[in-house]
Amino acid sequence: MNLSRRAAGVILLAISAFLTGVKYITASIYSTSSPNSGYGADSFKQWLDYVEGNLTTYSMIVLIAGIIYLILAEIDDFDKK
Repeated sequence: MNLSRRAAGVILLAISAFLTGVKYITASIYSTSSPNSGYGADSFKQWLDYVEGNLTTYSMIVLIAGIIYLILAEIDDFDKK
């Protein structure tokens, strides 16, 4: 049981990292595809704010779920000893 909870926790953490990376990659693609946008930190921040909505929310939800699964696996392991 612990191995499956640990595996689920690690997979959820990996999904959270993937979603965070997708947010930054999407912002960079948007910033280079727009003909009117300039280059630099301010322009990238503008596109990052544009993309940030749901991806950040989903990433945080999955991160918290992954941490909870890992904590539950450790608690079960500690109780068995």
